[in-house]
Amino acid sequence: MNRILRISAAMAVLALLTSPLLTAEDPALKEAWDRLPKAERWFQQGVKEFGAGRPGDAAKDFEKCLQEFPRHAFARYYLANIAYMANDMPKALDSMSRAIGDFDFMQALNDYAVKQKSKTYDSYTRMMAEEWDSTTSCRTHRELEALYGEVTDAKSKQDLLLADQKAARSRQKAHYLYFLGNIHFQLKRFSEAARNYEEAIALNPRHASAYNNLAAIYYLAGDHAAAFDHLERAMRQGLEDNLNLTLQSLVFEALGRPTEGILREEITAGPQGDLGIVRFALAFMSKDPLLPPLYENGYVVFSRSTRRAVLVDPGVEDPRIDEFVRAQGLEVGAILYTHGHEDHVGAGPHYASLYRAPVLVKAEDAKGLAKAPDRTLSDGETLTYDGFVLKVIHIPGHTPGSVCFLAGDVLFSGDILFKDGIGLVAAKGGGSAKTLQAEMVRRIKDKLLVLPDATRVCSGHGKTTTIGVERASNSFLKQ
Repeated sequence: MNRILRISAAMAVLALLTSPLLTAEDPALKEAWDRLPKAERWFQQGVKEFGAGRPGDAAKDFEKCLQEFPRHAFARYYLANIAYMANDMPKALDSMSRAIGDFDFMQALNDYAVKQKSKTYDSYTRMMAEEWDSTTSCRTHRELEALYGEVTDAKSKQDLLLADQKAARSRQKAHYLYFLGNIHFQLKRFSEAARNYEEAIALNPRHASAYNNLAAIYYLAGDHAAAFDHLERAMRQGLEDNLNLTLQSLVFEALGRPTEGILREEITAGPQGDLGIVRFALAFMSKDPLLPPLYENGYVVFSRSTRRAVLVDPGVEDPRIDEFVRAQGLEVGAILYTHGHEDHVGAGPHYASLYRAPVLVKAEDAKGLAKAPDRTLSDGETLTYDGFVLKVIHIPGHTPGSVCFLAGDVLFSGDILFKDGIGLVAAKGGGSAKTLQAEMVRRIKDKLLVLPDATRVCSGHGKTTTIGVERASNSFLKQ
């Protein structure tokens, strides 16, 4: 299913379990509740059709839902997205405006559902686009997962969940306003789009995409200082790894600020500084055209004396990589994957062919690749290249085959360890996410935090850090 339309069960459970009970029955709500079952059947059918990639059939089902229940905001939200993807912006605007207009009514109906002690109102398991549509942050994903676990483990603890319920509704409405802003943006109604983004941020101060788009509007208008201010607001909210780095670089350049470290960072390590490392922030675009780019770190690791090199996680074809390799006269001896996710391996076959270099990955992640690797990696093995060596450290959790590569005092941690974060665990094949995360944290402590404090951590997303800093301040490692 189009990821911008995947719906948060965590938020839905919050809404259903924590809404305050109404003290008096509203006749309009009772009438709506009585009419809902027929509409709900068409709504659920529409969701299935949309998920199967049949938006035309889905639209017909959502229209039938609205015939039975004209104020079904969630059906209108889907119709707005279908129209948006078809580039019918006037229709998208009409549907989304009406969805927002009926949003509060649907929330009141949710309260009524709680009052009736309903456990079968399925729309609320498909209620709002997850935070996934407004952030690419693994940390935010983990927070949502933890929230879902907390809710499902504490269904009867209403006093614990009341505050979360209010925040959940704010995030949902913020997303609706954000998407309305996107429609206004496409219609070149920039002032209205800016207002929608500001309203979204007011409801959800961590809505990274709203900050990005708001900054883009000011940048396009030539107000670079205002664009910078909005990016700064996002960073103060801890959203630095969710920013559109290309936009940030353009804004900094326009203001005469240094851009080093935004889209590219050079690192020197090893004896006599022989080990060279260049981090390229690569803009990975998902198959969903509505989603913002996810910036993944691809690394060129090389010996300055021998000119031998390897690429680590080249997830996106980017001319800067080959330009650097050729300018430095490097001979690329291998393409190394820390794990098998598409944003880290997508361009691996391209570079393997370009440099006639083998692809290496842990066996557990090899089966998910579009093209089989040349060989698989073993935990603890040493990869020797002329001028440097890399040790393979297997830490499953984010994926079964996730590994780190240790080159002297530099650790390429993939999506296992970040600056003030860890990777989202893959709760597949049995076992709870909480248990799997605890096991991954244990392995991080046993295998990574024993490294010297000065060890540089080059992660799969975001900026570099050190083992010492993460040991002292990474809240996810305090379990």
